[in-house]
Amino acid sequence: MLSSLYPQIFQAQGDSRWSLAACWRWQRDGLLGWLPVGVRGKLLGGFRRLILKPDSESLALFRQEGGEPEALTRQSWESLDRETLHKWIRSEHPSAIVLQLPADRALKRVVTLPMAATANLRQVLGYEMDRLTPFNASQLYYDALIVERHPEQRRIRVELSALPRPEVDAVLGNLAALGVAPDVVEVTGSRPGINLLPNEKRPRRGIWPRRLRNALITVSLSLALAATVLPLWQYRTLVIGLQKQVDVLQRESGHVLNLREQLEKAVESSRFLLQKKQDSPPVIELLQELTVILPDNTWLERLQIRGDTLQLIGQSSSASALVSVIEESKWLSGAAFASPVTNDRRTGKERFVLGARVVVEP
Repeated sequence: MLSSLYPQIFQAQGDSRWSLAACWRWQRDGLLGWLPVGVRGKLLGGFRRLILKPDSESLALFRQEGGEPEALTRQSWESLDRETLHKWIRSEHPSAIVLQLPADRALKRVVTLPMAATANLRQVLGYEMDRLTPFNASQLYYDALIVERHPEQRRIRVELSALPRPEVDAVLGNLAALGVAPDVVEVTGSRPGINLLPNEKRPRRGIWPRRLRNALITVSLSLALAATVLPLWQYRTLVIGLQKQVDVLQRESGHVLNLREQLEKAVESSRFLLQKKQDSPPVIELLQELTVILPDNTWLERLQIRGDTLQLIGQSSSASALVSVIEESKWLSGAAFASPVTNDRRTGKERFVLGARVVVEP
């Protein structure tokens, strides 16, 4: 799904790795799509690769612009001179000169590495080269691309391509004698993005024209972006001003609502207290009632009222008779012992825990 949304990003790296340069190209191409074709073509220019394919007897030149390479000429080493080769190069105006060597001379293999090696892939492979190949890093020109990522395992699969350094140096020496220094060394049929040439041997050519073109592209995109953003910014400023007015009105209305809420809470509190008083059992009347109905041979050690529940703890000469006494009261009902009746050896009376329900309106 992601590769379909951002095709240029993945295509620039062989469908395998993300780069800031590829991201910039994708965004640039998307924004330049709004410009006329002629203007867009002048700003972008063409990306043309001049491919040099040497063999033991001759050097073949190919032109590649996005599709398959197109054959230009083939010259023997004896007949090829500096002026002829430079004439071909100047006529093509290539963005990159590519030295492409046969695949049967290359070593390719896929290796698995820790994900931490991503930042310094070439350096890590250099340390491991004598284990991965019959050669050490100083004997090879090599490069690698990430072909698979496994975040859950924190591993990556890397395709390594390498060529023997003496063979490549021999071809580079022949080209240097003709005044040509390639930007890229690759293997026929290799993935896009592979460059076996070390950074220190890559020529730095055409920097200022590229910088000027990138500057023009940046300025053009900035102006287009400003033309798009300015109305939105003005609308945003207007919305912010209106929002401030709305905030003031909301604060004033919130103050009114707060006063109203406080008033409603005060009224509700007064109603609650009144209702609480009405729902509370008549304690004075209840105490008077208990004083009247309890026998003289009974006294209370503890009396507890919780809501409409009454609990009596005390001693009596005949605790079992208290249930009927309580039931006859107009203030109480549902009398029952909360625990078994026990005898107190010290007083010779029966200790009881009796519960009942208080009738609020007898």
